Amino acid sequence: MKKSRNYQWVRWLAAACLIVADAAWPSTANTELIDAISKSNFPRVKKLLEAQQIGKEELNAAFFAAVKRGDINIVEHLLRLKPDVNLTADENYTPLLQAARDGREHIVELLLAAGAEVNAAADDGSTALILAAEKNRRKVIDLLLAAKIDVNAKRNDGMTALLLAAQEGHKEIIQTLIHADAEIDYQLQNGATALMLAAQHGNLGVTYVLIAAKANLNLKANNGVTALALADRYRHREIYELLRKAGAR
Repeated sequence: MKKSRNYQWVRWLAAACLIVADAAWPSTANTELIDAISKSNFPRVKKLLEAQQIGKEELNAAFFAAVKRGDINIVEHLLRLKPDVNLTADENYTPLLQAARDGREHIVELLLAAGAEVNAAADDGSTALILAAEKNRRKVIDLLLAAKIDVNAKRNDGMTALLLAAQEGHKEIIQTLIHADAEIDYQLQNGATALMLAAQHGNLGVTYVLIAAKANLNLKANNGVTALALADRYRHREIYELLRKAGAR
């Protein structure tokens, strides 16, 4: 009797394992597709897509993986299957945010043409323009501005594309953003401006561009500090002299 019960239990366990294996098949297929994408194996990706019908969630996951990988051929191929171009992943990143941060201008162009939301923001408030400005992605910025992205959008901490470019020393980005009507004298909650950040971080080229664009040289932060005072405090002598000659006090 005991032996019979054991046999029935083994049969039940085998059947349960078979059910689990069948249920796991879509997940396995998804993993195989993701693996092919991660290796930029375009022929394999095409073969997998032709061999099976994948669900919307699997398609979206594969699409985001292709965007992260930066493989334009795979991205373009997956776009023909109509994935959600505004899907969100970790930290509320959309494919456009990911591509903009990584400097994938050709993929950014494809995404915008496919209807990607240009002003989408991550959890921290970063837009594609903010991410591109911080990382000095000049070609991406041109595409985003042509798509009418908000040039003065603010991150949750108040930082704008212009402020980040000033902080990081991206002179050409500053010129492009100013030409696109970025707010030159915008102040953070603590009163800091793009000029103050450039002076503090020793970014001479950015300082020159901001002065030429008629930035207010004598705005004060909440603690009374000016761009000139910051240049002096951090011993950026060339910036100090440039500001002083331009009329900073």
